[in-house]
Amino acid sequence: MTNPFQASPGRWGKTCLCLCLLPGLLIILPLIGRAHDRLGSFVQHTVHVAVGAQHLDVTLDLTFFEEWSARERKAMDADSSGIITRSEQEAYLRRIEADTCNHVKLFVGGHEVPLGSLYPPEIDLLTDNRVGPAHHRLRLFFFVTTPAGLRAGDEIVVEDKLWPQANILVTPQMEGRNGCRLATGLPADADLLPGKAGQSRRIAFKCLQPPSTKPAAQAEHRRGPVPTASPGSGQAPLP
Repeated sequence: MTNPFQASPGRWGKTCLCLCLLPGLLIILPLIGRAHDRLGSFVQHTVHVAVGAQHLDVTLDLTFFEEWSARERKAMDADSSGIITRSEQEAYLRRIEADTCNHVKLFVGGHEVPLGSLYPPEIDLLTDNRVGPAHHRLRLFFFVTTPAGLRAGDEIVVEDKLWPQANILVTPQMEGRNGCRLATGLPADADLLPGKAGQSRRIAFKCLQPPSTKPAAQAEHRRGPVPTASPGSGQAPLP
């Protein structure tokens, strides 16, 4: 007669495996929760540099997590109603646009090149226009005429002083046009660069090959900003 309390070797092996994994899970799960809580105090800065024969474009795509999104939403809510209206978002973007060129600088080959505004800034509240902890995204667009003296080996550095009190995660992205080749000088698996509040934020790219010259009448391929829903609509988050 088979003993109902005697486990088969296969079942006993699975039971032992589960018992061995349980302590690890008990340690890892609280760490995951704490990591998520800590991420709420960060602002992610995606810094995209595109270099072509005629223009050098710099796009900053900022994602505000819970703590900093709540702060900025409160700053947008001029009438303290708890709801961020379209006009309040537009007024906030005007303030941002008037001041951002003072906090974002570009250096090419060791020399500062003054940035200009390429497109108006865009904001996406990600379907939630209430004041409080949430996420939202802000996109800023800059450009300069590509320096004529750009050479292979030159560094292209973006100095980012936006929201200096916040902890940040930096994601560098690059795009070479008209034969230009760029590198970040980072390991292939380095997607995020953490930075502490008040820390100098200099995101460096290296020109491996400058763009080829071309007749001025032939325009380089240049993408405009991705259309988003109008402020306050709460639709179509940025890609």
